[in-house]
Amino acid sequence: MIGRFKTVAELVGQTAPDMPLHVLRPHRLAAMARSFTAGFPGDVLYAVKCNAHPLVLRALAAEGIRHFDVASPMEIARVQEAVPDGVMYYHHPAKSPSQIQLARRAGIRHYAVDCVEELEKVAEHGGDDVVPMVRLAIPKGTGAVYDLSTKFGAAPESFAAVLRRAEQLGLRPGVTFHVGSQCLDPEAFRLGIRLACESLDLAGVAVSTMDIGGGFPAYYRGTQAPPLATFFAVIDEARRQWAEPRGIRLLCEPGRGLAAEGGSVLTRVILKKPDSIYLNDGIFGGLTEVYWGKDDLSLPYRVLRDDGQLRQGAVRDFTAYGPTCDGNDKLPYALHLPDDVQAGDYVEFNLLGAYGREMAARYNGMQSDQVAVVEADFAGHMTAEA
Repeated sequence: MIGRFKTVAELVGQTAPDMPLHVLRPHRLAAMARSFTAGFPGDVLYAVKCNAHPLVLRALAAEGIRHFDVASPMEIARVQEAVPDGVMYYHHPAKSPSQIQLARRAGIRHYAVDCVEELEKVAEHGGDDVVPMVRLAIPKGTGAVYDLSTKFGAAPESFAAVLRRAEQLGLRPGVTFHVGSQCLDPEAFRLGIRLACESLDLAGVAVSTMDIGGGFPAYYRGTQAPPLATFFAVIDEARRQWAEPRGIRLLCEPGRGLAAEGGSVLTRVILKKPDSIYLNDGIFGGLTEVYWGKDDLSLPYRVLRDDGQLRQGAVRDFTAYGPTCDGNDKLPYALHLPDDVQAGDYVEFNLLGAYGREMAARYNGMQSDQVAVVEADFAGHMTAEA
C-alpha cells in the first residue's frame, strides 16, 4: 500500500502515480457491511472472489462480517491471514480432492455441490461432519445481468437425487442457489426461495440451512433497481412464508453489493488524439468487467488535472483505449470528457471495489497491484470531492 490520504486530490498531489492505482475506501465498505448485517434476515457471508485484499477483509470483519464464501486455496489463505477467526464456506461447486483436503485442514465444513459425483468427492475428502450445500439451478430471466445457472446448479430432478444421496451417506445437507450477478429484480430471490423449498418437499429431505447466494446489485450510472432495503424486505417475506415454517435459516453471500462502493481505479491519460484518449489501464486490467457488462455496468468517473483538481468545462465524446498493444483494448462506450483533457490528467472510475483488482490480468506486463486508501467519498459522476 502506498499510503492513506484524505482525498484523491491529496493522493495525486503528493504521489503523482504513473501506474494504475486501486483506491480503497474502507469507510464505504464499513457502511455497506452495516447495511447488510442490519437488513438481511440471516447470516451474511462475503464473496471473497470479488476483492480479496486484506484491507477489504479486515474492514468488513470489523463491522460484523465474520463468514466468508471462498472459491480457491488462495482465498482460503487470504481469509486465514486477515481474519483468523473467520468462518469459511467453500461454495465453488467443482473442486479437486486436494483442494477439499486443504479446505478441511483450514476448518471448512460447508461445500457447494450440484451433482452426485461432486457430493461423493466431498464426502470422501471433507471429513465426517461435512455439510454439502446442494445447489439448485434457477431459471433464466430472473432480472440479472449475468446468468449463473448455465455452468452450475442442478435441475429439480437431479437436485432431489443429490439430496437423497447425501442422506444415504449419513450427511445433513443444506441447499443453495444463485439468482445471477447484478440482479435488478428482488422478486428473483422470492422465486429462488420458493423453488428451493418446493424442490425440498418433492425430494422428501429436510434441511436447516439455505444459502440464497449473492446477486445484490451495485448502483451503476444506468442501474434501474430498487434500493437494497426493498431486496431485504422481499427476502424476509419469502423467508417467513417458505423457509421459516420448514425450520430453515437463511444465508447470503454478497460480493458486488458489499464491495463495489469500497473502491475505484485511478487511471492516467498517456496520450490524447483528436477524438480519443489512451489510458494506462483498460479491459485487460482494472476495467476488465466493463468489457463484459458494457452499458449495464456504466461506471461513474471524473477527470482530475495533474495537481489533483477537477477538470471542468464543456464535454464531448472520446473513445477510450487501454495501454496494451491489442486493438480490442477499448472501453465499450464513449467517455464524455472535458474538451481540454490532456495527457497527464487522471480519470478515476468508481464502483470498482468489486472485480476491479481481482480480474486484472498481466497482459503486456501492464497489470498493477498498487493500492492506496482514501477517506473521502467518491462524490459523484464528474463531481469534485467534498
